[in-house]
Amino acid sequence: MCGRFVQKDLKDLADAFDARLRHDLPPRMLDPRFNIAPTAEIGVIGLDRAGIRTVTSMRWGLVPSWANDATGAARMINARSESAAEKPSFRDAWQKRRAVIPADGFYEWPQTGDRKQPWYIARGDGHPMGFAALWDIWRGGEDGPLFTCCILTAPANDELGCIHKRTPVMLMDAAAVDSWLSPNTPEIVRHGLMRAPAAGALVLRPVTPLVNTVRNDNADLLAPYEPDAAPAPAMGSLL
Repeated sequence: MCGRFVQKDLKDLADAFDARLRHDLPPRMLDPRFNIAPTAEIGVIGLDRAGIRTVTSMRWGLVPSWANDATGAARMINARSESAAEKPSFRDAWQKRRAVIPADGFYEWPQTGDRKQPWYIARGDGHPMGFAALWDIWRGGEDGPLFTCCILTAPANDELGCIHKRTPVMLMDAAAVDSWLSPNTPEIVRHGLMRAPAAGALVLRPVTPLVNTVRNDNADLLAPYEPDAAPAPAMGSLL
């Protein structure tokens, strides 16, 4: 699962994925963001009509085009990759509207005693993550079309499994990103991308409980933190 994530510098993230920023991207999208929560506007990479990778703004929480209203968006921030191709809410997007959400890392909350301790997960090689995503357009509102998206998830590997049983699907190299975005990629190849990263690819560590409050949004959320007690996965170091 993924319930919060980080986009420190959208321009840098776009460059890392050979994408360009849309000229009408809201200026606030370029601000550093360390605690992105469901229903927020986020930077999403897709192919424009000319086949060029472009970063656009979408609301995190998918609203299917056929929905009566947009109230269910917060419940559809993630989609199980095992069933997305068949589920009515996702199957059309699986075939026609695939995207990549660039991120520096994300948070999970394992239960520690009577509380949930946030952990930060990032790539061990320092490169940004590319979450496999789906998007849709809802036209039922008075303010014009609403572009929304969700993150695909897969069963976690052993390292991440002690933090959460699910993980965002991360496209770990350029070939995987190309395959996911291409309209010509066969179904079997797309399904083959729906897996957890290899062992050792991620680093995990506890971070401050200030992450729990959405209004807290600054670089201090990623600072080293030692809780009184925490689960002990096989960790790398983010320092």
